[in-house]
Amino acid sequence: MRVSCTKALMATALSLACAQALANGLPDQVRAQIDSQCSISERGLTPKQFSIDESGTLWLVPCNAGAYQTGYEAVYQPENGPPRQLLFAKWQDYSWTGSTTIFDPTFDPETGVLRDQYKDRGVGDCGGMRIWQWRGDTFRLLTYRARSCQHPGASFPVVFQTPPETLQKTSE
Repeated sequence: MRVSCTKALMATALSLACAQALANGLPDQVRAQIDSQCSISERGLTPKQFSIDESGTLWLVPCNAGAYQTGYEAVYQPENGPPRQLLFAKWQDYSWTGSTTIFDPTFDPETGVLRDQYKDRGVGDCGGMRIWQWRGDTFRLLTYRARSCQHPGASFPVVFQTPPETLQKTSE
């Protein structure tokens, strides 16, 4: 009896997982790029899909919903190729690192501008704000403002700004 109950529970769990994947509208190839710990069904959040630069699709997939922000992972699926997870610059402990997570992102498909803002604690006095622009097949960092929790305050100083002359050369 125990074996058949276990099989029935496993079948039900698999059916629910399949139903969830279909309900979220996330293709299997894209889902395979997302961290296995990603819980895309939290709080009823669903992935966002954008046509990007007529070259493919940008997927913003909610992964972890917290009290004051939601972490997303981004996947770019070119029209003629396999999808790939995108990596984003993060300023942490006065050093650069990479992260697959962006927070509460907004994307404007007309301009190709992606923005996010993250809080390192709920009061919002430390964390960062980032702006990227789509270039070819990836996002290019334009502006990064960050404040350490060791030195909190109202303003977020610029830690990176793309030089204006570089922007003009790449937009031609």
